[in-house]
Amino acid sequence: MNKRKMAKLYVKMSPEKLSITDAIEEITEVLETIKEAIALDGEVRFLKRGAFEILTRQPRVVSNPVTRERMTVYPKKTVRFRASKNMK
Repeated sequence: MNKRKMAKLYVKMSPEKLSITDAIEEITEVLETIKEAIALDGEVRFLKRGAFEILTRQPRVVSNPVTRERMTVYPKKTVRFRASKNMK
């Protein structure tokens, strides 16, 4: 689901009248706030919904399938959402 589809769904579910551009702005603000919180604390938890957390992937050696040349994939950080057991 992209941001525009999410905004349309948000407009339908919202009790007040919103335009799609206002909904997109609100969604962008929420996502930016979550990004900042993850960067500061390393984890953001939503009760009965789930948690966003930072994972550090380990470096590994892979080979190019065409040339069979071995190369190293460097470690990187990714964000993962883990859903709660209560979420259906």
